[in-house]
Amino acid sequence: MDYKLIRKILLDLIKIDKINYGESKVLTIAHDNDRGFVYNGKYYSQLVDTIEDDLRKRGFECVSIARIISSVKGNISYGNVHSPEGGFARALLMKRLKGFLIRNKYPYSNMEERVWGEILDETKAEKVVGILPSRELCTACHKRGIWVADVQHGVIAENHPWYGAQFRAKDTNQFLPNAFLVWDHGSAEVLEKWAKPKGITINVIGNRWISRFKNPKQDDLLVSNTLNSYRQQFNNEENKRSILVGLSSCSEGMKNGIISESLIKVIQNTSKKYKWILRLHPNQLKGFASHESEIFFKLFKSSLEGHAEWEVATRSALPAVLLSSDLHIAWHSSVAIEGAQLGVKSALLDPRFRGAYADDYYDYYKKLGFIDFVEDDVNAITDWISANIESKSYGEDYENYDQKYNELISFLTEK
Repeated sequence: MDYKLIRKILLDLIKIDKINYGESKVLTIAHDNDRGFVYNGKYYSQLVDTIEDDLRKRGFECVSIARIISSVKGNISYGNVHSPEGGFARALLMKRLKGFLIRNKYPYSNMEERVWGEILDETKAEKVVGILPSRELCTACHKRGIWVADVQHGVIAENHPWYGAQFRAKDTNQFLPNAFLVWDHGSAEVLEKWAKPKGITINVIGNRWISRFKNPKQDDLLVSNTLNSYRQQFNNEENKRSILVGLSSCSEGMKNGIISESLIKVIQNTSKKYKWILRLHPNQLKGFASHESEIFFKLFKSSLEGHAEWEVATRSALPAVLLSSDLHIAWHSSVAIEGAQLGVKSALLDPRFRGAYADDYYDYYKKLGFIDFVEDDVNAITDWISANIESKSYGEDYENYDQKYNELISFLTEK
């Protein structure tokens, strides 16, 4: 963990929270890394603020809570974001101590549940929509008869500790949301095996951030301004085919921890032929992996400068970057799912996808032909690029997803 975050936790421990949350029928939840897009100088949550914007069109203003160890709130955030940093930090500390003393059992935090309960009571929330709602939040909601939903923000797989049956099927309904709001049918299949028998709804609504860029509306100024801005800044005068490299935080199995050495060589060898675009993960800029950005900057300076670009793509909305890309390569990244929905094929290099995670992670889009698991080897990567550089397509049909999403918005705003 970044020492800056450790310092923040220590400082938060002594904070006394005095927050006027206000009232909100719908309460939303997100973390700093879920607010990774900056729009008009404000941190915008691509998934949660998109939902809030659609609720706002129907006259509903939301209160949003920044989860534990978050700093994006108040004036720097796009939404009405608050965080009881003191209460969350103390609850986290006690939870970690409890986990150390009681092994092989979830260290449930009554202190965290009380913090969430106070927020729910003050805001008078009737429904909660958020990314990774904790067991404590779900419990606080169920005790008050409040509907709560988990919004998909990345990969859902059998081996994922938040979503796989081996990790969550043993949880009682008290610890689980009423609904999972997911991007695709492959993600739904993972959850249906254990959540559906518990009476939990799995609603396939698509990735709402992707939907906005895939089928832009004339009145969506954020999308039109963002697309125009990226097109103006994306310098590809030679009209080369463009390849996006999506970087992930806390990656394992690579010598430098940031980008495959084989991929670096491929970029160096082919930079005259292809336009190479690197995109840092939001956590690498602001969050628990921000120390990785310093490693990246040194690596870029020594090995990739003159062969690739990173700043414009990193600061821009991911869908805008994908729409201007012909292929995507990553060690492992949920960008592969978002790319598939926009018709961009991906190569994932992490050897676990050809081993322990085979037929699990990304399996749905792999079967559809949008994701390949490629050996981390110069020749293998080069051959894959040559074979797929002309493969871009329309991607996923969002008509049914959009219909399900509109039904969700109606449910959230019903009297």
